[in-house]
Amino acid sequence: MYNHIMFPVDLHLPPEVRKAANVAAEIAKWQGAKITVVSVTGTQPGDPVQTDATIGDNLREFADHLAKNSGTEVAFQNIHSVDVAVEVDADLAKAAEDIGADLIMVGTHAPRIMDYILSSHAGYLAKHARVSVFVVR
Repeated sequence: MYNHIMFPVDLHLPPEVRKAANVAAEIAKWQGAKITVVSVTGTQPGDPVQTDATIGDNLREFADHLAKNSGTEVAFQNIHSVDVAVEVDADLAKAAEDIGADLIMVGTHAPRIMDYILSSHAGYLAKHARVSVFVVR
């Protein structure tokens, strides 16, 4: 049913990401699907500046862990953004098309007050992505 799962990841690894990673691993194992871990990074106020090498190391470590849990091929990709807060949603939707994913597996939090005004990242992907989106709460 699915051949290529895109898994967007926040490198701060909030609990939503860890839970969704477990679900992505199980679905990939069940479907024999490849996973591509995608991160969108940039310099944000209050965040320590990370080098491309550090980001790559963090993504590789996460991808290796996911590959071990899923038993499938796991690739990773970082997208550099000038303004992550503004560009992340569109960057992720475009990345799914660019890599040929047929499923986006994304973790999300329970709705907060701002989610009724502005969509969450998962909500944006569910509305705008051209492929199936599996939201894990």
